[in-house]
Amino acid sequence: MKRLSRRLLLCVPMAGLMLLAACGSDSKSEKAAPAPPPKPKVAAAQPGDETASFAKAVGDGKPGAAVSIRYDFSGKPAAGTPTEIDVALIPSAGVDSLEATVAGMEGITLSGDLKPSFSAVEAGKPYRHKITVVPDYSGMFYITVSVTTQIAGSSVGRTFSIPFVVGSPVTQQKATPPAKDEKGQPIESMPAQESSDKR
Repeated sequence: MKRLSRRLLLCVPMAGLMLLAACGSDSKSEKAAPAPPPKPKVAAAQPGDETASFAKAVGDGKPGAAVSIRYDFSGKPAAGTPTEIDVALIPSAGVDSLEATVAGMEGITLSGDLKPSFSAVEAGKPYRHKITVVPDYSGMFYITVSVTTQIAGSSVGRTFSIPFVVGSPVTQQKATPPAKDEKGQPIESMPAQESSDKR
C-alpha cells in the first residue's frame, strides 16, 4: 500500500510538470508564429511608349544616328485620298535641337508644315509632327525626311525614307525560260529564210 501511494505521489507531480511544459510549449509556439508578410506595394504603372506601334523609318545606312524616326499612317493610303501621317522624331543623348525637311517623290502631294523644328529637346522623347499625303495613282512610293541635329555647336545630318504602297501595284511577269534541246542546251530561234533551191 505504501509502495502504491508513493508511486501515485510521484506520478501526480510528474503529470503536472508535463502539463505545464505542454502549456508552455503551446504559448511559445503561438508567440513564435511568424506574422503574415506585408502586402507588396503596387508600383505605379509606367506610361507606355506612345510610338511603340509606329513603324521605323529607313535610315541612310550611316552609323551612330543622332536621331531616329517612327511613323504611323492614319489609314491605308489610297489614290486621290488625303491620308495623315504622324511622324515622331526621337533624338539621342547629346542632341540640343533638331530640324527636319520633309519631301515627296513624283506621284504624291504633301501638305502641312514640311520644315518642322524643335529646340531644347530631351533624349529619348518623341517629338511628333503631322503631315498629309495625297497619292495620284497606285504604286510604291516613299517620303524622305532629312534631319539636321545640333550637338555641342556642331551640325549632323541624316536622311530617312518612309515607304508606302498605294493599291495593288502590277507585278512584273517572270520571263519564260528558253527551251532546251536533248543535251540541255538552249535552243536558239533562227529567223525564217526562204529557200530558192530548185531541183
